[in-house]
Order: sequence, then C-alpha cells, then structure tokens
Amino acid sequence: MSKRVSASDAKNNFGGLLEDVALLGRVDVMKHGRLVAVVLSPWALNSFSAAPAGAGSRRAWGEKHMIPPERARAARMLNRPDSFDEE
Repeated sequence: MSKRVSASDAKNNFGGLLEDVALLGRVDVMKHGRLVAVVLSPWALNSFSAAPAGAGSRRAWGEKHMIPPERARAARMLNRPDSFDEE
C-alpha cells in the first residue's frame, strides 16, 4: 500500500511524511499531477533489490547504512585544509 502527497505538503510536513513512510513503506510525491519522487523505507527498498552476489552473511544495503559503504568510505577520505588563510 502506498500514499500520494503533493510536493508542497511533503515539504511543509516532512515529519509527517517520514511517519507515513515508516507506516506504509512507500509514499509517492506528486507535483502538478506528475510523480516526481518516491520515498521508501529501508525494508521496502530491500524488497525491491536483491542482495549482491557473493555477499555471504553481509547485510543488504539499506538495513544498516543509508549510503553504500564504498561511498561512505570515500566521503571520509576527503582532503581537509591544514589551515585557513586569514586576510
């Protein structure tokens, strides 16, 4: 079961949108009568995607982390400046 909400309602009531996603698993966001976004719970996402081949006992993506581990690792490795120039 899914629910449809307008983009402005999703923006103005984001907390309510998250509650609906947690309850229903899926919420479709509409703008001017067109589907522009689909918000899925992690459990609904896992039902759409199969576990990667050879994953063994590894958890499926989305159960524990919101982004794939490779991207999370890359984000932590960004170069930060040692100091900032003050003028």
